[in-house]
Amino acid sequence: MALINCPECGKEISDKALSCPNCGNPMNQTIDVIQPKNEELLKFPELPANLEIGKQIVNWGGNAAFDGEYRQNENVVTEIPSGKVKVILHTHGLQVVKGLTFYPIHNSQIISIKQTSRDELIRTDKSVIGRAVVGGLVLGPLGAIVGGMSGIGSKEKLKNKNYLVINFWDKETKAAQTILVSGDKTLISAFIKRHEKEKTINKTENRAPEKDKMPVWGIIAIIVIIVSVLVIIFS
Repeated sequence: MALINCPECGKEISDKALSCPNCGNPMNQTIDVIQPKNEELLKFPELPANLEIGKQIVNWGGNAAFDGEYRQNENVVTEIPSGKVKVILHTHGLQVVKGLTFYPIHNSQIISIKQTSRDELIRTDKSVIGRAVVGGLVLGPLGAIVGGMSGIGSKEKLKNKNYLVINFWDKETKAAQTILVSGDKTLISAFIKRHEKEKTINKTENRAPEKDKMPVWGIIAIIVIIVSVLVIIFS
């Protein structure tokens, strides 16, 4: 018999225990089945030297971008501020935009993109945090995410939310990462389908990433700067 740490409460218990005597967390299935399988799935890939996400896809069909909400108490990526965001599809990736903050993710970094709900996330086995793929969702640092959700006011907890779940490789830390953006379920599903379509076009047409001559968000940034200067001058 060997001693291991319970993945839920961290206390030492027997590796033969069916559940943790301290917190009741079920043990054998998590240790013997889920952990080895999913650790094998998560291996940092060789990323291409060029991680340009290409041109922004024009949103004529209403499925190449959607407005959502990013909350830091539901995420651990701190580079994106909390609040309303826009998720925009590009030919070779996507970008989460909040004001003048741009967070691009190249297709080669993406492990999977899923649509799920808050209820499904909270029900997920927290013992596989940091090393697991469960139902196609990389749950990266889900402990912090679930903790943030659990701390939300009781009225809001009763209201379910739908999320775009972007599972990707962080090129700096070389670790699996997860971004949650809440939004309309139908728009999220349409966005995911369009992303798959553009990936297919890249393969069949051998499409190379090109830079926008003047990205839409570049124009918006310039306008914001001009307006800010005018406000300062005339205030």
